[in-house]
Amino acid sequence: MDPLTHGLMGAAIGQAAFGRTLGKRALAWGAFGAMLPDIDVALIPFAGPMGEWTYHRGLTHSVLVAPLVAWALAAFASRRTGVRAGFRPWFLLFLATLMSHPLLDLCTTYGTQLFAPLSRHRFALDAIAIVDPAYSLMFVLALLAGWLRGPASRPARVAAATALVLSTAYLLHGLGLNARAEALARRQLEAEGTRATEVRAYPTLLQLYLRRVVAREAGAVRVGWISLWRPRPIAWERFALPEDRLVDAARHTAEGRLFEWFALGQTAAAVLDSATGKIVEIDDLRYGLPAQPRSGLWGIRVRFDSDGRPVGPVERVDHPLPAPARVLLAQIWRETFPP
Repeated sequence: MDPLTHGLMGAAIGQAAFGRTLGKRALAWGAFGAMLPDIDVALIPFAGPMGEWTYHRGLTHSVLVAPLVAWALAAFASRRTGVRAGFRPWFLLFLATLMSHPLLDLCTTYGTQLFAPLSRHRFALDAIAIVDPAYSLMFVLALLAGWLRGPASRPARVAAATALVLSTAYLLHGLGLNARAEALARRQLEAEGTRATEVRAYPTLLQLYLRRVVAREAGAVRVGWISLWRPRPIAWERFALPEDRLVDAARHTAEGRLFEWFALGQTAAAVLDSATGKIVEIDDLRYGLPAQPRSGLWGIRVRFDSDGRPVGPVERVDHPLPAPARVLLAQIWRETFPP
């Protein structure tokens, strides 16, 4: 989820549970605590083109690390902020907000290492996109009530608590929509006589109802979109999966193994000709837009010479979003709310 939404959620937690005890500082420190795990993005510029995939949502997003950081922050805040509330409310505030970050990220598709450093497993529930204005708006309205009535007032606390309950229900609704999208896709494939070995649905940007569906069958992968606002048959785009030793060679490079781990195995490869040999491109199928069914948001490119040997460094490939932005917004609107 985007850092702003994390900050809004952290401020709402502070207003709902700690406004009476800590006053308006609960909102500021709550927002700080909720955004703090994304400090790992500071490593990305120094970690090369694959740094985001390697380090983001790792150790700083671990639920095992959060209590230790909460203890340290509470020790500082209880002594330095001038609020004589003692250690306990500060610790609970930071624990709640620090934990809220990875748990919210868990509900997106990107993948979060909840138990780092003990485990590198990436968890993802595919409930909500990383940017969803409706979700963020719930917290904005609650914080507006705190600004108008005072963060320690009962109306402000009730508004923030209501926003937290409704936002949780929103996430559960997203999980239900994802399960329904997968069920409808399986039913359609069965009716078409296609035996799918795996069907997965993923949220798309800015709203809850439009889902990208990836279905795997023997030797091919299908990509399509379905709106749970008004479901219609999925118009599948089908791509054959190349049986080429170069694909295996690309996936077994250090970067290829990293990318498969990051993408949770949801990738597809293509083999292209070049002037000096072959190029293998591997895309993350979890992300993408209807105008780009084959391409995700990112992938890797491995070059091979005419003898099948890797040439040069493995490249990261980022596929740009359609421009201008109004084209993307109009496309998402049409697909989500079809006539």
